[in-house]
Amino acid sequence: MPYLLKHHFDPDLDQSVRKPRLLEDGSVDHYDLHFVQNVEAGSVIAEWVDPGDEESPDPRFIHEEKIFPAGRGTGIKRSDGDRLFAAVNGSVSYHEGKIVVEEEITVPGDVDFHTGNINFIGNMTVGGSVRSGFMVQGRNISVQGQVEGAHIEALRDLRCRGGVKGSKEAFLEAGREMKLSFCEFATLKSGGDILVKGALMHTDVYCGRRLAVGGRLTGGDIYCHEYIYVGEQLGGGLDTNTCLTMGYDSTLLYADAEYNRRIKKIYENIKTYEKVLAKDKDAQADLGPKLDAAQREYALLKLLKAKLWEGIRGTEQVERCKILVPGVVKPGVEISIGSAFLRIDDFLEDVYFYYDNGEVGIGTSASKKKR
Repeated sequence: MPYLLKHHFDPDLDQSVRKPRLLEDGSVDHYDLHFVQNVEAGSVIAEWVDPGDEESPDPRFIHEEKIFPAGRGTGIKRSDGDRLFAAVNGSVSYHEGKIVVEEEITVPGDVDFHTGNINFIGNMTVGGSVRSGFMVQGRNISVQGQVEGAHIEALRDLRCRGGVKGSKEAFLEAGREMKLSFCEFATLKSGGDILVKGALMHTDVYCGRRLAVGGRLTGGDIYCHEYIYVGEQLGGGLDTNTCLTMGYDSTLLYADAEYNRRIKKIYENIKTYEKVLAKDKDAQADLGPKLDAAQREYALLKLLKAKLWEGIRGTEQVERCKILVPGVVKPGVEISIGSAFLRIDDFLEDVYFYYDNGEVGIGTSASKKKR
């Protein structure tokens, strides 16, 4: 009796020949090229069925015996011998005639229009760069080349050996730790530590624990819960805004920034609607409902922002906050630790900053002070 091996993935997927996804309107999405086929551990990836039960059985997968072409990362349950399961989270495909589930994948070159966006359930290494406009998602992500104006999300750790030239578009997020060789014009968000070997320039940072910059930290809004280290230079002078905020949960502060962006956009929409309605009363039927909806959303977001700040204040821990700068601190740097605020008006060298009874205190010999 013949048996048909039914696949719960595309057995013909060829990473060397990728086609953009066809949309409902007939256009194609050149950013979606199906680079990987994700499966979760325990999910069915193939099973034996009766060929007569299928509408158009593929003759390539009709066998005389029930012998799975099972490779690494797959398994069969004794209680269910007709189905092949994924033993790990990963990407399922055929490799040398076997069905395999890979926990780790390597992109040999750049992430660009040859690969499309990549959303992978496991660990990923990008051998080249991640080009502007593309998105990479994975558990642990390592980028050997450079990150341009791209969007990268690592569930756990993120490493970028080639640095980040973000062009004010890059967004990098790590659930735990982030390590970069350098970074400029980007947004960084990490649930744990962020380590930048070289310079960190004109970048907004949301750091859950500790931020360490080996070179210069110049420009940007820096939010860090516990500790900041800057090896060479903090600030870029009076013409460069460098603001450090410490003592609060940076994840909540990022949510607050998102609220601010949304509130600003809705406020601009409201003013536009009001301006048009003031000049053209006939536009009431069309713009009136839009104005009402925008005003309701604006009021709701203001309320949610207020509630969020109740939670943010509850995460305050100022006593553990330290900013260590063995190098130079330039004038113009603004430091907030909890409710305490200090603006640097003169050049400082080899200092550290800390919370001192409602004020930001300044100590010397930061390089000799132990954490």
